[in-house]
Amino acid sequence: MASHTPKADRHHTTHDASPPIVQKMMTPTHPLVTEKDKSIHSEHGVIHYPWYFGGTASCASVLCTQPLGVAGTRHHAAPNAGMMGVLTSVWKSEGLTASLARTAVYSGIRFGMYEKFKEMSTTPTHSPTATTLAALGALSGACGSLASNPADIVCLRMQNDPSLPRELRTHYRNIAHGLIKMFRTEGLSSGWIGAGLGASRAALATATQLAGYDVFKREILARTSMTDNVPTHISASCLAGFLSTLICNPVDVVKARVMTGSTVKGHSLAETLGHAFRKEGVMWPFRGLTPALISRGPSTIITFVTIEQMKRVYREAKGLA
Repeated sequence: MASHTPKADRHHTTHDASPPIVQKMMTPTHPLVTEKDKSIHSEHGVIHYPWYFGGTASCASVLCTQPLGVAGTRHHAAPNAGMMGVLTSVWKSEGLTASLARTAVYSGIRFGMYEKFKEMSTTPTHSPTATTLAALGALSGACGSLASNPADIVCLRMQNDPSLPRELRTHYRNIAHGLIKMFRTEGLSSGWIGAGLGASRAALATATQLAGYDVFKREILARTSMTDNVPTHISASCLAGFLSTLICNPVDVVKARVMTGSTVKGHSLAETLGHAFRKEGVMWPFRGLTPALISRGPSTIITFVTIEQMKRVYREAKGLA
């Protein structure tokens, strides 16, 4: 009996040790939802927010950051102009109505689609992977860009007008006047000039900005002692804004030239790009990177901090806090 007991104990110990090993091997690859992130779920399950939060927050950001955005556009189209002179000339925020209209459509769609897709892919215990979030962001951004392309063209032209000779200016008074004049004089197809380039840029921007914010926020909460508060939102916003600007700036430069008519007349886009590389050097796609970082840094922070505060108020109002 004495010799049998240790054997039985050894057998019992080995049998009890196997389940943790199997459980570890079968751990899901989807990242766990951290309990510190109060914006994802409550005791009632995954939280569903109104679709318009993103568009509203983005419009608030435009109201705060429009002058720098206009300066960046003019710097792309008129590279010889100094940044301080450009900033001084746009302090009254030309093209504000066009920017707000474009932002309401573009960000309303991309944020709305992205948030709904993300909610559908989230369970009470697991959230989507970074790859899934990036794919959802790319799709949402492309759809938002295609819908807002006409307003985007009017917005860019209104912002670029003061840098052009008087005879070449469009003289759009506001978004409605610009759209009507453009469609009447150039046809309906003019509203989607550069739409493919714009959709590609929007896909990159949304994949890096929205998905990037969610991933950075999730990692900050999981790997540090920070909680789901404003400092965390600002940190994740800064990282997402830097990543998005670095990747999207070259596309923005090309897009601005196409939509404002700054391409080489009679040449294709490829020929125009080749001409720009030969004339301006290999770094020309990154022209305006500094003002873009200065502009989009505050813009991204304002947007995401505003969204997070709107979500917090919504949770408190619905008793989900």
